[in-house]
Amino acid sequence: MNHFPDTLSTVAELIKIATSLSTEPDLQRLLNMIVTSARTLTHAEVGMVYLLDHTKRHLYVEVYQNTAVPLRHEELPQVPLYVADKPHLTHCCAYSACTGSLVQIADIYQYSGFDCSDLQRLDRATAYRTTSVLVVPLRTPSGVTVGVLQLANCHEPTNAHVQPFPATLESVVTAFAAQAAMAIDNVRLLAENRRLVALLGQRQPNADAHVSLSAHLLPESPAVPSIIGVSQAMRQVFNMVRKVCSTDATVLLHGETGTGKELLATTIHHNSPRRQHALISHNCAALPADLLESEFFGYRRGAFTGANTEKQGLLEAANGGTRCLDEIGDMPLSMQAKFLRVIQEGEVRPLGAVHSLKVDIRLIAATHRDLHAMVAARTFREDLYYRLCVFPIDIPPLRARKDDLPALLAHTLTLYATQYHKSLQGFTPRAFEAVLRYDYPGNVRELKNILERAVLLCDAGPYLDLEHLPASLQALASQTTVLSGNLSEEASLPAIVRQFEMSLIEQTLRQHNWNQTKTAQALRVPRRTLLEKMQRYAIKR
Repeated sequence: MNHFPDTLSTVAELIKIATSLSTEPDLQRLLNMIVTSARTLTHAEVGMVYLLDHTKRHLYVEVYQNTAVPLRHEELPQVPLYVADKPHLTHCCAYSACTGSLVQIADIYQYSGFDCSDLQRLDRATAYRTTSVLVVPLRTPSGVTVGVLQLANCHEPTNAHVQPFPATLESVVTAFAAQAAMAIDNVRLLAENRRLVALLGQRQPNADAHVSLSAHLLPESPAVPSIIGVSQAMRQVFNMVRKVCSTDATVLLHGETGTGKELLATTIHHNSPRRQHALISHNCAALPADLLESEFFGYRRGAFTGANTEKQGLLEAANGGTRCLDEIGDMPLSMQAKFLRVIQEGEVRPLGAVHSLKVDIRLIAATHRDLHAMVAARTFREDLYYRLCVFPIDIPPLRARKDDLPALLAHTLTLYATQYHKSLQGFTPRAFEAVLRYDYPGNVRELKNILERAVLLCDAGPYLDLEHLPASLQALASQTTVLSGNLSEEASLPAIVRQFEMSLIEQTLRQHNWNQTKTAQALRVPRRTLLEKMQRYAIKR
């Protein structure tokens, strides 16, 4: 006999749970509520929530509940979503996160097609016995996966015997997981925007709209680019650059495409003792090996067919200055051996020449590749790697330094609005939400391209709207998670905070079905203050 709740009571329980989840503002308490509610619905003995880390390449346990084995979630291992750059589909949690599918395993010690070795190791370490497992993706209605919910060891209410999770529960758990994912997403967004407001509030009213690397070095000039960053990660980069500028040390810049490696190289050169000499940059992936050699080293007349004149190589042309090698990881192996001599001996021999030329150059190399892994794979020379890796600087991707987004957006919008003679003051709330939430896989370069296109498309009105943004950003602006603000003229602090406040009030009103008393309580302000702000901002249902 099946003792699980009937359909009507299950629906009533789901409504009750969804209401509780939507009103919980603290993430940790919310996650514990999610696991407790899921265990209640399914009669699971064990429950845990895996969340995506900031790189979106690993799942980590944030909440673990098991009355029989009181483990701390920090003791549980992470689950990689990718192995050898391919989706890790043999692990049930990684499979669920990558595909958005529910996974049902009747017994982890019987063949199921999934690798359950981590659960088996946990059983051996704790003397616990895991049998049935149910994994459900925590995916928002817009298709964003925030993590997975894993339940184990199902019991009927009147039977202590462990059994597989009934198939009738799958639709219930899926509906519950969708509500849970939406609640997690909303709480995270609320916390992120409050953090950004607090960050903006720390700035002095008369401070510049952004902090740039040039402020830490020499006075800004047209030759020195403005590299914007207020986050701790970028301040560390600025500090590293400041320490190495006055030296002749070889610098290795590592970062994803579009993070600003070439701008940093330019900044290092123009703040170095060699700034009066040339900075010559070249992309090592732009030419095949034979042409690359002639570009770097030059050639003498008659060195090969068609060499009717002499040509000065780029290394010789950079004598006394700085040579920037972009994408050094793509340099052919044959060229690497020849380039190593340049570093070791400080000599360049043009093609067809009898004697070598002495050159005095400072080297800055840049790459998005993992050179250490390439050395292990024998696709990059180890001796060259250690010659280049004298002073490495890692540049974080934009998704890892979201604190920089408001300043970057304000600076870039002002730049393109001035360039294209547009009277733009900022973003509408829904557009600002989208540009804040987007992860920018192309980093700062992609951000600039998006804003330049948006400025060109905006023909009327003082604000960029959602329609001016690419489809990938428009998809992020769901009605249930709008909490943002405009960047007003010159990105002034009062204007930014005012727009954040307006959006926060509007979002909270929607969450409480426009009940002003409950909204005022949630915002912790008197109801009269709420009404005054609604009138000031013209917020209406």
